[in-house]
Amino acid sequence: MISEGCVVNAQEKLVDEQKSLVVRSDDEDTLTPCEWPNMPLDPDTFGLTICSLVRDSYYLVKQRGKRANRYWRLATTMYLLVACISIQVFLLSQVKRFVSAQAVHDIRIAYDVYEHTMYGGQTWTMSKSPTLERRGLGGKTGPYFNVSKFQELTHDEQSAACRIPLSQPWFFFSVLYIWALTCCAEIRKCVELFHAFLLLTPRVASVADTLSRLENDLQKDGPETDSSTMVISGLPLSMKVILFVFVIIPRFCITSFLLWVGCRWLLATTNFSDIILNAVALEFILSLKDLLYLAVVPRRNVIAVENLFVHIEPERE
Repeated sequence: MISEGCVVNAQEKLVDEQKSLVVRSDDEDTLTPCEWPNMPLDPDTFGLTICSLVRDSYYLVKQRGKRANRYWRLATTMYLLVACISIQVFLLSQVKRFVSAQAVHDIRIAYDVYEHTMYGGQTWTMSKSPTLERRGLGGKTGPYFNVSKFQELTHDEQSAACRIPLSQPWFFFSVLYIWALTCCAEIRKCVELFHAFLLLTPRVASVADTLSRLENDLQKDGPETDSSTMVISGLPLSMKVILFVFVIIPRFCITSFLLWVGCRWLLATTNFSDIILNAVALEFILSLKDLLYLAVVPRRNVIAVENLFVHIEPERE
């Protein structure tokens, strides 16, 4: 038999859980969502930059620890950020100049020769610069397209025409879809950072008000140290601008440009096995921020990143 007290306790617990999820206002027909969980920083070069700018600036204002160490950490973190962005921009420019441009040039020539031959010279000029691009009149169902003309192509020209990625659309679009998802995931992180730091994080008057102790910090009763679990509860306008200019904008622009260059390069790759290899090579540029973080960042800074969270004020719906 279940006692009446157990039933009452279960009902009260259910009511408490429902109240903790949604609270309805009496004078307005709106819902106030429950408190959002604190957002951790990404364990990469950009996350380290956010941690160092906010945390070390806070401790400098509060005069905690040695000022020389704080300034040195800020300087080395900014140097690492500039190095990461510079290498990524350099690699992007070289890929576009020496790799993507040459691949696009070669595939345009190969397809121009194929069209001119298969249509017996009955073509119209689509473009003359930077390369001559001719297309057959009437399409494949027109009167000029002749399948037997394929034998007039040389062996290399036949191989180049057959290895054009769009000749196998399902395979090519599968690889292209995965590459696009990879870049979109990175762009989504940029949007989340913009939303979290610039829109949802409250604006405070001073850097001294940016950090606060996390409620479940085991060392909350003691003095604040680098190992203390802290939360970004607010940011001054100057800090928001710095994060937007040095973290969010470069990350978004590099990823967007890499998405365009990558799609262009993959579309111009005339070898099916190289399509996979090229996609992996492009992802290497994106992962440079993680590689530098894992290779050169001291363990103490890694712990600081792990112990810093972003408190997000929920929006009313």
